[in-house]
Amino acid sequence: MDSTNISAIIIDDETDAISLLEMYLRQFPYITVTGKETHAQKGLELAKETLPELVFLDIDMPEMNGLQVAKLIQSENFYSEIVFTTAYQHYAYDALGIEPLDFLTKPFCIDDLEVVIQKYNTKIKKKKLDQKRDQFIHSRTNSPKIKLPANHGVLIIDIKDIVILRSKGNNCDVYIQDGKIETITRNLYIVINLLNSPAFVKINRSTYININFLQRVEKKNNRCILGFNQTIHEETFSRNQMIYFEKLNLFPII
Repeated sequence: MDSTNISAIIIDDETDAISLLEMYLRQFPYITVTGKETHAQKGLELAKETLPELVFLDIDMPEMNGLQVAKLIQSENFYSEIVFTTAYQHYAYDALGIEPLDFLTKPFCIDDLEVVIQKYNTKIKKKKLDQKRDQFIHSRTNSPKIKLPANHGVLIIDIKDIVILRSKGNNCDVYIQDGKIETITRNLYIVINLLNSPAFVKINRSTYININFLQRVEKKNNRCILGFNQTIHEETFSRNQMIYFEKLNLFPII
């Protein structure tokens, strides 16, 4: 199986089930179990903190069941793939709206697990191809002009000339490569949807950057360096976004 390193966590209230799954996963040397939890809330926090590629999640747990945990993970994290582990077939119908990668019905064997891993590898290869395609298209097509409502009226600008988008209450500041800053009278997320460009990456709760202006990422102090208008500009990454950005493996990270 052609695979790259895959990180995984296990959330299950039964320690024996965790031990068995961990034993199976050792048969796949490219998979590393980076954490395991028997409490649903702690497992949720672990998933948010580490952003693993795979979350093996038991559905039938006390206090908070696996369906609730999965919804919370997917609402805040578009990186991890959920694999439900359950002894009850009927749960599969309830979980369809959550869009898990797959189900492992207990008791399962290593062959069942191998099918799930293969499914993950197939899906991630498609994601990477789609990502490369989007970047290829973006870098080789003329970026269209867009009209944005601004304080002074209407701003007409090439999307490729936008360097940074920063939330400013109900408005949004747009940093342009010539050094100007324009205030758009729409919130950040409306503007991002209007741009509809794969070039813009979220780096913290209030800021998106145009990766075409990115020069490097400094992991030790969670910041990125952009170059435009013959100047160097620094922006701060949130911890979770830094982990995700590092996993993309597209830009120099030091």
